[in-house]
This record gives sequence, C-alpha cells and structure tokens, in this order.
Amino acid sequence: MPLSGHLRELRKKIGNDLLVLPSAAVAIYDEQGRVLMGLHSDRKVWVMPGGLIEPEEIPADAAIREVWEETGLTVEIEKLVLNKTFPPDRFGMYYLCRITNGVFEPSDEVAEYGYFSLNNLPDVRPRDYALINEIYEQMGFIEHELA
Repeated sequence: MPLSGHLRELRKKIGNDLLVLPSAAVAIYDEQGRVLMGLHSDRKVWVMPGGLIEPEEIPADAAIREVWEETGLTVEIEKLVLNKTFPPDRFGMYYLCRITNGVFEPSDEVAEYGYFSLNNLPDVRPRDYALINEIYEQMGFIEHELA
C-alpha cells in the first residue's frame, strides 16, 4: 500500500524510528451477519475497509473516507464498536457502519469484496482472526472464541 503524503513527510523527518499510527476501519454486516471484507491488491490478504487517520481528521470521518476511497460505497456510522492497540505501533478504531449508497468499484488498493461468515473467513492476517472474533463478540453475534 502506498504511503500517504503525510506519512511520507513524517518519514523524511524521523526516518524509520517508531511512529504510532492511528487508523479507522469499519465493520459492515449483511442480513445474514456476514462481515464485508476486501482483498488488498498488493498484499493479497483480506481486510475490513479502513486506513490511516489523516492530520486533523476526525476518526469517524476517516472511516467513511476510507470506505469511499476503497470501494465507492457511501456509509453511515452507527457506533464505535472497538478501540484496539497493536503493539508496537498501531492503534485502531473500529466502527459499525451501514451502506447508504453506491455500488462497489475496485480501486488501486482493493481488487474485490465479499461478505464472509466467521466460520468461513478468507485468507486474513493472523492478528485479524482474533480482531474479527472480538468485533463479532462486541456485536453480540457470538459468545465463544475462534478455534
């Protein structure tokens, strides 16, 4: 994934020193309780829509912007579901959203999208299995952990 202009400028100033990067992502469910995931074009892993929060941007606005940039879909935030730290350098805010308008269009970052049930997740990053499970629990969809 290409660096944002802001992150590129920060890296010029601080090099490769540790930098905590706040991000915002969304959980969008269909009527069967399946979560929307996108296949990243360059990393070839499935993720929930989201990305870095830009300077002076409200996290919820970042989540909405990222969904639009990655999918062409317009969403509305329903609530903040989870705040999660991924040591040493990531902090994520996860919002429950619903689609209000648009049709999925592939982007430079995301090649395709699909809805997946918890017991039928595609190839996701290892830390995302636990994260998705935690979001499902927060939403009241399950009362147990992934095996």
